[in-house]
Amino acid sequence: MTTSIARRTRSTLALVAGAALLGLAACGTDGGDEATAPPAGGSEVSDGGEQDQQDQPMDDQAPSDGGGATGDGEEEATQDEGGTAASGERTRIMLVTDLGIDDTSGDGPLTLQNEELAELLAAPFEATAECADELVLEPGNTAGCVGPAGIEKPEPTQEWVANAVRVPQADDPAGGNQDAVLFSTGTALPEGADDLLDEDITLTGLGFGSAFGMEPLSAEQLAESTLQTLTSEHAYIPVGEMAEWSEVTCEDSLDFTQFETVDCEATTTDGESWDLSVAPGSYVNNDQGLLVGIESQRNG
Repeated sequence: MTTSIARRTRSTLALVAGAALLGLAACGTDGGDEATAPPAGGSEVSDGGEQDQQDQPMDDQAPSDGGGATGDGEEEATQDEGGTAASGERTRIMLVTDLGIDDTSGDGPLTLQNEELAELLAAPFEATAECADELVLEPGNTAGCVGPAGIEKPEPTQEWVANAVRVPQADDPAGGNQDAVLFSTGTALPEGADDLLDEDITLTGLGFGSAFGMEPLSAEQLAESTLQTLTSEHAYIPVGEMAEWSEVTCEDSLDFTQFETVDCEATTTDGESWDLSVAPGSYVNNDQGLLVGIESQRNG
């Protein structure tokens, strides 16, 4: 994004001096106002977010560039009071599955102190962040934070919200779930996607490449990419062993400028069906992709 820098023209006492100043301005600036291009690359790609060539969703989608799309090429998301992005802007997310805490001791839900939460938000940016409150790790709980605006430009800061969510167990996705944190830009997850915070939903996701989602995905394209998310070994939490996924159908298309979920249904080779909630995956520390919520209750 090109930043326009306003320059003030200083008034002069003599007409000749004013003409000289205008001549200097036409030749160039000596005051250090030259724009500096952002550094290329350098973003950290999550272990679960990049996929190999065989996992590419559609022939017309550009492959991952390996550096991870940060979302900084989009307009910055200006949030309204409800936490939703204005039209044409994207809610950006970061799914953290390794919280770095011991989840085997004590009774009741675990709690991330505000300093620990801030470290999780800041780590991929190699910057600093602040969170106002602790986060009790029960689905639906939130904590407000302020953190970097993007990988390539940690300054200025912007508002983030930390959402307590669940993901399938990394070592046994069919055997249970574990705590995770979904960071999203703004002050709250948009209402159209708050089903991702339900206690019977576990999340996974996958990055498909920097060009993915530049145009709305049709219901058929969304279904195909969702199935690849469920079966890919490169997902944030691979869930290929949760069930023998065979087909996905989706009720609607998916527009990445609106952070809302689309209802989809996955079927398995043995005839079981699973309800899914699929959201845009504008991962701030990874490629563009999908965020998929899997309902724990099986149907049929």
